Amino acid sequence: MKVILNHLYPTQSSIQASLAQSSFKPSHTPTTEVPTTNVETQTTDNADIIEGAGSKRLKSVVWQHFTKKVVNGVDKAECNYCKKLLSGSSKNGTKHSHQHMDICVQKKISMRGQNRGQPVLLTKMTQGRQELVAAFYDPDNARKELGCAIIMHDYPLSIVEHIGFRRYSAALQPMFQVPCRNTIKKEILKIYEFEKSAVSKMLDTNDGRVSITSDMWTASNQKKGYMAVTAHYIDGSWTLQSFVLWYE
Repeated sequence: MKVILNHLYPTQSSIQASLAQSSFKPSHTPTTEVPTTNVETQTTDNADIIEGAGSKRLKSVVWQHFTKKVVNGVDKAECNYCKKLLSGSSKNGTKHSHQHMDICVQKKISMRGQNRGQPVLLTKMTQGRQELVAAFYDPDNARKELGCAIIMHDYPLSIVEHIGFRRYSAALQPMFQVPCRNTIKKEILKIYEFEKSAVSKMLDTNDGRVSITSDMWTASNQKKGYMAVTAHYIDGSWTLQSFVLWYE
């Protein structure tokens, strides 16, 4: 009976003995070592693979213009514009895909006019009232249009150095910096290469026949002979198309 009472109602001596035993035996919580690994973020040459929410890798922006396919058991990336097949293996990265996007003619044709540039506010007269309207200014497009004007009207390259032309350009758009003669020459050559590639692509995709004509003439003021070779064909909408292939 005494043992039961001591168990239910412990005495002061028993409590002190219990506390003494617990002080000599500190509690020890076992810990488990978690191996740490060095997490490395792999980046490509274009640094277009990033970490998203939840440690999920996002696809490269280049896959917005490519479709992944398997050809004969090999991963390929097909261009959505010209249908060219490139390597689609993750081991090869996406640098070659970015390079193809820079030179793909079909992409440039389809994206033409979509980049509207920097928005600016202009005044416009509407029904006798002056209103503010939003317009878009793109210096690259302005420089390209200047090169096209020189090509179309046979302006000399020195026109960009004329004081009157520079003042006129500044009055139209003060933010536009008129290029020098060498810069506009490079722009004209860039336009030529683009149009040359575009014509080549159009002729490759043409299902009908192509007629070739030549024309020769002599300049009266220089006494020099010239010859031009032109291609003619009818496109899918039954419209006659003509392109100069060679001029000398």
